Amino acid sequence: MLRLGTSIRQQSKSWRAEHKAARTLGIIMGAFLLCWLPFFLWYLTTTLCGEACYCPDTVVSVLFWIGYFNSALNPLIYAYFNRDFREAFKDTLKSALPCCAGCWKTPSEFV
Repeated sequence: MLRLGTSIRQQSKSWRAEHKAARTLGIIMGAFLLCWLPFFLWYLTTTLCGEACYCPDTVVSVLFWIGYFNSALNPLIYAYFNRDFREAFKDTLKSALPCCAGCWKTPSEFV
């Protein structure tokens, strides 16, 4: 349906931007679930089961680290799906790692 005061082209562009944002959010939420669900399933199981369900400390530690890994995934997901974030992320890395500033390629240099 056409909104008053906007062209079909503007609405199409707006819809594409909203669709892209929704897709990125879905991927972020999916990554969150994949990373934290094992920990919360373990937590629920051990809470309900009590001492009868033994779980080695190593497994618990791995489950925690899988959850923490989600925090490392988020910037990578945003950088992959958002050009503005990718450029800002690259600039941040350049300033944090000045020794590698010459290592960063522009998109035209990949071809």
